[in-house]
Amino acid sequence: MLLSELNITSILIDVIAVVFVFTFLLVFFLMKKNYKPLIMYSIIFVLYITVVVIDIIFNAEIARSAIEIFTIFACVALAIVYQNDIKAIFFNLQRHHEKNNAQDASYSDEELKTAVDEIIKACQTMSKARTGALIVIAPTSVATHVLKTGVELGALVSSALLESIFNTRAPFHDGAVIIKGNRVLSAGCFLPLSQSQSVAKNLGTRHRAGIGITEETDMLTIIVSEETGVISIASKGELRRFVTPDRLRDILHETYKIARTTKIRSII
Repeated sequence: MLLSELNITSILIDVIAVVFVFTFLLVFFLMKKNYKPLIMYSIIFVLYITVVVIDIIFNAEIARSAIEIFTIFACVALAIVYQNDIKAIFFNLQRHHEKNNAQDASYSDEELKTAVDEIIKACQTMSKARTGALIVIAPTSVATHVLKTGVELGALVSSALLESIFNTRAPFHDGAVIIKGNRVLSAGCFLPLSQSQSVAKNLGTRHRAGIGITEETDMLTIIVSEETGVISIASKGELRRFVTPDRLRDILHETYKIARTTKIRSII
């Protein structure tokens, strides 16, 4: 009797754990708008529950062991393929506990206006020269693991600096620049690529990276196409192309306005 109760308890714990993992996967793939893996893991979930029920009725331990091994393999595969996205999720959970003196530096409205003007000037120049660029604007905190993929700078934002970083002969031109306030925190950073099926097939890695970082964070990205010189903006997983300098200025000012409001609220 005791052995039977322990067996039932063990099965219930397994089922609860699997349901928890499946719920996480459901939310994860829905947020990324990636439905094919969701269907695959849903099938695995249904198979697992079915085998557990068969095990309870017919004591089919071999079948259950096989599906458990397959489930573990599927979870490990998920962790490998989406490791950057999983890192971003954990960053969002811990973001309010992270401290970085460079990120918390104060800046005036005039300094922000100057930074916006310099960013726009650099984007216009690179657009005309068809120089590819990926600029990340961080309204609040920045993931430490993202900053560490590049080289920390802590320099004032200037068009000359941005243009030199994205010069095709520069060592960091393929990576992203992280800007917070009026400071370039890091250059040459690698960002998680978007897995969304809605992203146009003709868009390359730079655009997918620009979209990917905004799917899990509140960051805004500016992408300058190397092929066409088109300036695009990504926010909340959505890409807006053919952005004019005036529109870019409005969006940046709005982003910095929200950032300052959030900072004031956190202080209060």
